[in-house]
Amino acid sequence: MKKILLVFSIILTQLSFSQIIIDTLAMQNFDSIAYSPNWAFTGPVVYNTMGVSGASAAPANSPTGIGNSRSWESTTQSGGLVLTFSTIAIPAGYDSIRARFSLAAMNLISTGGGPDNLDYVLTEVSVNGGTYYSRLRIRGAVANNSYWPFSATGKANVYYQPQTEAVFAPTNSGLQTTEGYSYCEIVFPGSVTSVSIRMTGRSSSSTDSWLVDNVILTAEKLATGINTISNTVLKVYPNPANETLYINRSTATAETIGIYNSLGELVISKDLNQINESISLAGLSQGIYIVKSGSFTKKIIKQ
Repeated sequence: MKKILLVFSIILTQLSFSQIIIDTLAMQNFDSIAYSPNWAFTGPVVYNTMGVSGASAAPANSPTGIGNSRSWESTTQSGGLVLTFSTIAIPAGYDSIRARFSLAAMNLISTGGGPDNLDYVLTEVSVNGGTYYSRLRIRGAVANNSYWPFSATGKANVYYQPQTEAVFAPTNSGLQTTEGYSYCEIVFPGSVTSVSIRMTGRSSSSTDSWLVDNVILTAEKLATGINTISNTVLKVYPNPANETLYINRSTATAETIGIYNSLGELVISKDLNQINESISLAGLSQGIYIVKSGSFTKKIIKQ
């Protein structure tokens, strides 16, 4: 009986050190300084460099890229603007592969308007070198025109199968902060060996604009065992992160961790005293940040 309890105790100890590590396999942020590893693409590009929409736009005074950065814009593209992203090989040991992007719908020249049901952003998928098939389509409002910022809370999330198209569209017209789909994602299993996507932005007029930013491919892997943890002084995850950043350290020694924005300004500082801690990112805008602690430096993405 004692031997059984001892084995069970060892198993629990090992499980307590297990964690999911989320790695970014590729990213395209459409900025002049590319993220590494870069998700390369081919096709015609219209970069939006406004930073913030005008006071008379819809929505007004809204970022036209994550963190006021550059984004990909589709305006008056009745035939569709098509980008094909390169094929990314999936390393062994990964699961829950996710291709995601941030989306905003706007009228950049006047109030009202925005994409309607004839306008869309279509994402096609190719896995294991196969042919592309339509999987995720975001349209404007079913009834009329609609618009939303990158901070809208609607999520368009689908699995990579079946090979049929899933359509998401707001029901109501006008400004959509909850029905607007700013978070778009396709999920793949660890059994796939490669992933590529093709995006088409279709907008019928100058008052119908789609803005796409931070096209990211992430994957998860399980790190287990005491040795795996103790060999790494400090780990931060997930990346990209939403509201919370988790910290894992091999020891509970006192140290300070800082988060810096793209201008090098310190935006968050926290004293660490535990092995496992967390930092709230709720007050930060979407964008790229640098995490520093001693000699540790890591680039993270806040969504």
